[in-house]
Amino acid sequence: MRALSLGLLVVWAVASTGCGTSAATRLRSAEQDNRLLTEEQQQLDRALQSVSRYTEGLRSSGKAGRSFSMYYTPAALEQMAAQLLPMRMPARTFDQQLLGEVVIERISDVRFGPLNTFTCRAEMRGDNIRYNGSVPKAYQAEVRKFQSGVAAGVVADLVVELSMGSDNSLMARAHASRTKLKANSSSQSEGMLRNALNERVLRLPFTFDLTLPGGGAPRGMVLTANHLVVTYAP
Repeated sequence: MRALSLGLLVVWAVASTGCGTSAATRLRSAEQDNRLLTEEQQQLDRALQSVSRYTEGLRSSGKAGRSFSMYYTPAALEQMAAQLLPMRMPARTFDQQLLGEVVIERISDVRFGPLNTFTCRAEMRGDNIRYNGSVPKAYQAEVRKFQSGVAAGVVADLVVELSMGSDNSLMARAHASRTKLKANSSSQSEGMLRNALNERVLRLPFTFDLTLPGGGAPRGMVLTANHLVVTYAP
């Protein structure tokens, strides 16, 4: 049924774009719409799986008479992140020709949203960032501006999707929706930074072990408007 729906979407998109647009343009537009719909469907599937596992965990642990839940507010998540920061990573994580380090200094503005997602803001800066590639003389000044801009600091707005892994760990898939240089702002440089974040740094999900001291392992999670709820069944 899903494949049929996606096929109908493509046909509808091609048929409804009108005669004034080339067939290639209409096809590209339909393919983009198809990709967006597929991504949204995948996000919904993952969210529903998390809710189903959380609900099933409540039912099974309830029968055994042993379960409890931990409630984490946005402020609590910011405090947890603060304990892990600052975090340093090689600048070559962003680009193979960059030297130095990128330092993630702060996570703030955590806001819970629908479908087990939340948004937050990450603040980072470059430490001794240098470009190791060959730069034509005409562009050397721009490269220096970029290096000093990264050194001054970068703000990245992130959308984070939470789910439970097969080993009952908490998985966080992050996507940068916006990057902003605190100095020497440039849409081109900020776009390259955003793409590097999404394609290289955030390509794989982050995994967090929520096992409690004494062996309590998480069995399910769900994100409400006000809390991240993690249920444990020892």
